[in-house]
Amino acid sequence: MVAAVGAAVGGVAGALMGMGVPEYEARRYEGKLQEGNILISVHTENGKAKDLVKELFKDASAEDISSMREKAA
Repeated sequence: MVAAVGAAVGGVAGALMGMGVPEYEARRYEGKLQEGNILISVHTENGKAKDLVKELFKDASAEDISSMREKAA
């Protein structure tokens, strides 16, 4: 399914949408990447780890920090 969505939409936005990222957000990320920014994705096992990662990113002056649940298989 991910490949099909990626092929239909194309590029990074299609791949992100295939992973469950909303289209408007996926397209925004793709635009930021085209501007030379970096996208980092981190998988955590629980909310405590997620909160720790978000704090680390904030301490490092990261921008556009967000989180989402994994799309069910």
